[in-house]
Amino acid sequence: MERDLITLALQNLCIQQGKDPKEVHQYLLMKYRMDVDLLVLQKRLEKILSEEKAVA
Repeated sequence: MERDLITLALQNLCIQQGKDPKEVHQYLLMKYRMDVDLLVLQKRLEKILSEEKAVA
């Protein structure tokens, strides 16, 4: 998966720090003024996790 801002935020906050996708949404909104739909964040997180399982 591409290393874009949303993916990096999901990997850092959700996977490494164990935070909720809602907190990633708030982070992107406050820091970068990016209004990303929660459904998009959840789908991306699922895709990241499935790729990690496939590699492992």
